[in-house]
Amino acid sequence: MVKTGVGEIKALYESLLNCKSVDFVCLATAYEEILGNWYDQEFAPKLFASNTKTREIIAETAGNRAYGKTKDGVKNSVRFMSYPGGQADLILSDTFAALVSFSKENPYVVMIEDQELIASFRAQFSLLWDGATR
Repeated sequence: MVKTGVGEIKALYESLLNCKSVDFVCLATAYEEILGNWYDQEFAPKLFASNTKTREIIAETAGNRAYGKTKDGVKNSVRFMSYPGGQADLILSDTFAALVSFSKENPYVVMIEDQELIASFRAQFSLLWDGATR
């Protein structure tokens, strides 16, 4: 199911606060152009104060390295990858996967509940996680 607009992206992220665990492949570096400071100032503090366990693969930047140092490495873990571009993220929750496009012209979310696809995304995440730098 495709959901368009910034409000739908924010609603997706808010839904993660109720999950046991979430894996992120967050290689988009221009998400602030779509979300403003909402993610960093409003959502992230709630997520990391929640009981949700997270693993994040994020773009290798100086800012993201500093961000990674704020994580405890147990409940919230971060790894890094070089990534030349593309403004999209993959999110794997307890029950669904989501692809998020931070397109300036048309930001949207693709919600995936098909368990076969989710299993495939989880296998891909594991390979990326194992190959990402700490």
